[in-house]
Parts: sequence; structure tokens; C-alpha cells
Amino acid sequence: MQSGDDAIASQHETNDFINIWLLLRRNLLVIFLLVVGAVSATAFYMSTIPDQYRSDAQMVLALTETRFSESTGQLETYELNRSSVETELARLRSRDFAEQVADRLGLFDDPSFVRRAPGADSEADEEIHRAAVADKVLASYSVSRAGESLAISIEGRSTSPVLAAALPNTVIAVYIANERDARVNRLMTSIDNLKRRVGILGEELTQAESNLAEFIREDNLDDEQFVTRLRAEVERRKAQLRIGIERNLPEDEILALQEQLITSEQELEARTRLELSLLRREREVELLRTRYQTTIDNLTLLETRIGQLEDGTVQVSKARIPVEPYAPSRSLITVLAGLFAMIVGFIIALVREGLDRTVRSENQIIRMTGLSNLGYIARQRRSKMFAGENKAIENLLQSQKSPLAEAARGILTNCIKFQHSKVILITSGLPNEGKSFVSSVLATSAAVDGLNALLIDLDTHRRGATKTFIPDMDEVQLSEIYSDSVTLQHALTTETKGSLDLITAASPTHELSDAASNKLKQLKETLLDQYDIIIVDTPPALVMDEVYRNDILADAVLLVARWGKTPQHALQAAAKRLQSSGFNVLGTILNDVDPKKYRWTTYEGYYGTYDDY
Repeated sequence: MQSGDDAIASQHETNDFINIWLLLRRNLLVIFLLVVGAVSATAFYMSTIPDQYRSDAQMVLALTETRFSESTGQLETYELNRSSVETELARLRSRDFAEQVADRLGLFDDPSFVRRAPGADSEADEEIHRAAVADKVLASYSVSRAGESLAISIEGRSTSPVLAAALPNTVIAVYIANERDARVNRLMTSIDNLKRRVGILGEELTQAESNLAEFIREDNLDDEQFVTRLRAEVERRKAQLRIGIERNLPEDEILALQEQLITSEQELEARTRLELSLLRREREVELLRTRYQTTIDNLTLLETRIGQLEDGTVQVSKARIPVEPYAPSRSLITVLAGLFAMIVGFIIALVREGLDRTVRSENQIIRMTGLSNLGYIARQRRSKMFAGENKAIENLLQSQKSPLAEAARGILTNCIKFQHSKVILITSGLPNEGKSFVSSVLATSAAVDGLNALLIDLDTHRRGATKTFIPDMDEVQLSEIYSDSVTLQHALTTETKGSLDLITAASPTHELSDAASNKLKQLKETLLDQYDIIIVDTPPALVMDEVYRNDILADAVLLVARWGKTPQHALQAAAKRLQSSGFNVLGTILNDVDPKKYRWTTYEGYYGTYDDY
């Protein structure tokens, strides 16, 4: 059971593949023209695009820089961080920087880079021209950074290989020159700031020293023995007070000694405060002196660096003149255009198939009508009206193994052997679907295979079946179907195993009485005694009602649909109407099939194609 399911699944997959292949074949011309047009247009357009060259160079930014800090008054080392690097990258991409690069390369005066507008001599025109050059320069190089590295890559692109190499080298050269100028300017600014600070500190130091000298002079602080004498005086006063107390001197003398001691101690305390103030002032002067000397040292250091300044940013690789262009990839783009056109063509094919409501496959027939398709009739070449049908009949008589003969033989075998139908009514839903041609082919095929066949042409409006065998209508003998006798004409002039006779109705069948039905039934019995098979060609089922008056005459009905022409709804309506009228509709015949655009799969999994013959 599982193997059977696998076989069915494999069959479905194969059918899906074939359906896709058929879809492509039916729309092959559209897809081919679309691909050819897209490839040709792309190739022409790509031929107008000049070759593009590119080259790249690399530089490494300086990690640190020494500058004078206004806030601290000291030389400080500044280290590049992420935001600083991003700032430098933005500077490299700025318009001002691009103008410097253009100026260094002389692109403002190069007409091959950007051509000036004729008669553009005003200042505004010059600004417009410079802006155009700067924009093109910005578009001609790119700046990139790998991760958190300080290495910056510059890629130049141009239609000129020389300019493609010159751009990144010039970008780096301009950046290094700008950076050096900026470092020199910052260094000179730092030197000026240090000189100004040296002057300020010198004045502050001089003023502090002058104030210190005046302080010492005013308070006699240069006498180093003065404090010693005050301490000795305090000790002497203390000794006198102690002795006076021991000797019980009068109270007024004791008070006098105490006042003298207090006075001496106050003098000593005042002197001590003055000396402490002196020490503080001396420390302030020393601090100013140190700051002054440090500033002078920093100034000397910066002044010596002016002649020894090195480039902070260095170029580690130079751009070389490219030999081969990197773009455009004409072959690749042309191939991609062709592939894109194929995809678009496939989409268009799907849309066309989705919008196509005509009958093209047996699956559609089964889905719309529930009927099986009994055969396929290949498209016949037509040079003029009915000439194609006559030629097809001649080929059928000459070759019994042709695709047309095999198709007709299969349909007749199905009807006679398996369905036991000897009177087959052929009709279609709409005009111009080839029912008369199919009737003629089936009748001729039966005669070729040795059957005595009769073709009854009831289509009094077109008489297509009759004209297939007797083009001159003056030679046609007409018969009244409801009369007691009908006129038989030989349809074939070529000798065959069997025979083919023709009855051409003179007027449409219109009687609905029981007598008319009995006449048709009697005619059928009479003709079946003489013929092995009878083919009846009737008007279209959806246009004329004559077909529905011949139900007594027919054993079965074959419904003809024209491949790619018959609307699905028309086929569905015709089949439904015939079945509801009591006809035994055996199936359909798909006529006028284009063998180059269609293949079919039978229920047994057989794949066939007219191209194999």
C-alpha cells in the first residue's frame, strides 16, 4: 500500500513538473523576447558606463598629544578616545576637507572631472561649481575604520586609475598636513599662554616678596634674638612674682608684678603670631617661586619642541595605480538582467495563465464538466478556408500511422468497443471549435480501418463536414431527414478498406412530434443495418437548439472543445445542458492542440507528444 502511495506521489510530482514545463513552453516567445530585450538594453546601457577603478591607502592616528591646560596651568597628555576618533572621521567626510583635497589635486580647474557651465563667470556660478566638485570628491572616496582600531582606511574610486590612486594618498596627505598645522597652532597657543602665565606669576612673586620684606621690616622680624629676650623677660617676671609671694610682699606690689608678667606674656604671644604669619608668607612666596620656575621649565620645553615636532598621524600604506577596473561587472550584470527578465517572464506567464479561462488541459475539462477527454486532435496547417481540412483528410488516407490517424482510431475504439455506441453525435458549445472537422476525421478514419461509415451533416448553417469532402455545393445532393428516403453520396474518391457515405440535411430538424421521433428512430434502424458506424455533425449546442431534437438518433455524444479558444464556462454549460437533456455524453475531444506547446499525461502515466512523429 505504501509503495502504491509513493508511486502516486511520484506521479503527481512528475505531473507538476510537466505542467510547469508546459507553461514555460506556451509562453516561451514572451519570455524569450523579454530576456532578449532586457539583455540587449542592459548590454547597451552598460556599454555607456565607463570603467571604474579603485585603490586604497591606510593611516594610523596619533594615540596621544601634549597640550597646555588652561584649567590647571600645566602640560597635560591627551589620549584619543572613541568620540575623538569619530570626530576625526567626520572631519575627513566634511565638505571643507573635500574642497582642500580638490584644491590640492587641482580638480576645480579640471574640466574632465566637472565641466563648468558655459558662460558661468559670476561669483555665484563659481560657488556652484566648487560645490559640485566638492560633492563629487566626497562621492569618490570613502573612509572606514576596523573596530576600535586607530587605523583608518581611505578608498578612492574614479574612472581614471591615476585619480583613483591619487585620491586616497591626497586625503591622507591633506589630513596629516592639517593635523600638523593644528598641532603647531596648539603648541604656539600653549607657548603664548605659558609666556603670559610666566609674566603673571613673575609679577605675583615680585609683589609677594616685596610685601614679605615690608612685613619683616615693619615688625622688626629680622631680629632673631628678639623672641629669646622676650622669653627670658617672661621667666624673670615669673621668678619675681614667685619670690614676692614667698616673702609676703604687700598686695599692691604683688599686683604690680602680676601686671608686668601679663604684659610680657602678651608681648611674647604677639611676637609668636607675627613669626607664624611670617612663616606662612614665606611659604606662599616659595610656592609662587616654585610655580614660576615650573612654568618657565614648561615654556622652555615647548619652545624646544617647535623645531622637533613630529607627525602624530602616519601613513602606513600608499595607494597604487590599479591595473584592472573593479566595476562595472558587465557580464555579471547582463546575466543578472537576463535572470531577472526570466523571473519577470515567468511571473507574466503565471499571470497570463491565471487570466486565461480557456480550455487547455484534461484536468480543466474534468474539473469543469466531470467528463474525461477521449482524444486530442493536433493543429492542422490552414492556407485557406477548408483547404487545411482537405489536406488533413488526404494525409489520413495516405498514412494510417500519422498522429491524426492514431488520435481518431483511439476515439473510435473507445466509443465502439468500450461504450458500444454506433451512432455518435458530434457537437460543440460555440461555433468555430472544429466539430465538423472532427466529424470528418472520425468518419474517414473508420472507413480507412475497414468500417462502413456514414457521415450525416445536420449543420445546415455551415455545412462544414460536407464542404470538407465536396467543396462545390452545387454537386451536393440534399436530403430531408424526415422523408421516407434519403440521398446517399460517396464522400471518398480514394479506395479504402471500408466505405464512407454522406447525407447532407436540406433543412434544420424542427419537428417535436411523436411522428418525427418515430421517423428518426426508423431512419436510425435502417441506417444501422447498412453501416458499422454513423457520425452525426450538428450545430453548436449553446447556439442552436437543433441538437436537442436528435436525441433519438444518437447513441452517444462527443463534445468538441478548441484548445486555447473555448471558454471553460462555455464547455461547462454545454456539457451540463446536454446531460440534462438526456444525452449520453461520453466525453470531450480537445481539438486544434498546438503540439509545440502542449503535452498530456494519461491515467496510465503515458507521456505523448506530436513532436515525436
